[in-house]
Amino acid sequence: MRLQDATAFLYALKPRGIRFGLESTRQALQRLGHPQKKLRVIHVAGSKGKGSTCAFIDEMLRAAGRRVGFFSSPHLERFGERFRIDGEPVADAAIEAAMDRLLRQGLDLDPAEVERFVQNEDLVRRMHGARWYGERGSSSRFTPLTFFECTTVLSILLFVDAGVEFAVMETGMGGRLDATNVLVPEVCAILPIQLEHTRWLGDTLAQIAAQKAGIIKPGVPVVSARQAPEAAAVIAAEAEARGAPLWLAGRDFGAEGDFRRASFWAGALRVGPVRLALAGAHQVENAACAVACLERLRLAGETLGEEALARGLQSVSWPGRFERFGRDGNIVLDGAHTPDSAAALARCIEETLAPRPVRLLIGILQDKDAAGILAPLRAVASEICLTRPADARAFDPAGLAPLLGGSARIFDSVPSAMQALALDDGSPLVVTGSLTVVGEARTWLRHQGIMGWKS
Repeated sequence: MRLQDATAFLYALKPRGIRFGLESTRQALQRLGHPQKKLRVIHVAGSKGKGSTCAFIDEMLRAAGRRVGFFSSPHLERFGERFRIDGEPVADAAIEAAMDRLLRQGLDLDPAEVERFVQNEDLVRRMHGARWYGERGSSSRFTPLTFFECTTVLSILLFVDAGVEFAVMETGMGGRLDATNVLVPEVCAILPIQLEHTRWLGDTLAQIAAQKAGIIKPGVPVVSARQAPEAAAVIAAEAEARGAPLWLAGRDFGAEGDFRRASFWAGALRVGPVRLALAGAHQVENAACAVACLERLRLAGETLGEEALARGLQSVSWPGRFERFGRDGNIVLDGAHTPDSAAALARCIEETLAPRPVRLLIGILQDKDAAGILAPLRAVASEICLTRPADARAFDPAGLAPLLGGSARIFDSVPSAMQALALDDGSPLVVTGSLTVVGEARTWLRHQGIMGWKS
């Protein structure tokens, strides 16, 4: 099944929406012969920082000579970015083969019939149209699985087929009933918990923490970042009920210094000082959780040298997260699509780009808190430009301008904005908001031959 047909079929499951529960995923894996039992897993949940923490874990394991799979979402430019093996997105052919197996064995479907359906329904063309979010859903007649459940099973098949030694798995929205929770990990981590997705997870920190803490398994070590007291209490109670050893930030592991010179400790392990490859104070906290996860593996008998861990911290790459481009690193891409991530980006701008004037290019989707995102960013910008991501859910930039007092420049598209702004060698340009904006900007930079920058 061609990749474009496979992705159209998967995206046409999206209207099934968010459905919590593990039974459908377990049934598909059972029909596939329980491939998940062949994986050694590090499982990471939380409201913010889980992707960066997974990236640190992935890079440190690879620096120590391990073959690693890394499952995350969403992707920036191509679907295969969701499934990384040894740091590289999987090849299209591997996804096509895994999709064929998922359809035949996991879902008891004929791939040829599914492909005919995709082509007859003209899904490949329609999925790129402005009306797609209102009309899609027709794939649901074939399977009870959701988009995320299918991609979770795909990741398992891809990682088993590639013979990875460890699979680093990022949860989706929740934890307890998240499709990734069919896995039994070697260690799990819970990053900071905040009020988010309250429609599905609950409207208090304690309720949301109960969902996130659902990844804790009997006897499996759990690493927790600093949490608000009500979230910390839920995590501690869940760990105790499951007999899971709990390591807490500040008590059992931690860090000193800033991202330019950070030292880490976890139990008896000491790593650093090192300069983190990811900028920002928040990345020091994320890296500390990653180091703690690897120390739990070391305590279980895994040989992971301190020098290898230090190399990993210094060389990690996480696209679209304060990722710098151009000769002087003056173009920055950062997918800050929540108020908290926007505040973290504002601090990072002050730490790394100030006192130079900074221009911002921002595009936001309608399901986000636009006012909350713009508030911390306008304080650090000399100029704000607004654009429209290539997504039917995008805010009209003209509608966002009043939140800034009407002082913003407006561009109809990300490419037109980049053409006008990115070729200017003046003040730094930070592209942020929706990850769709970041992905489009990244594609434009690549096509222009503007390369990534390392300090």
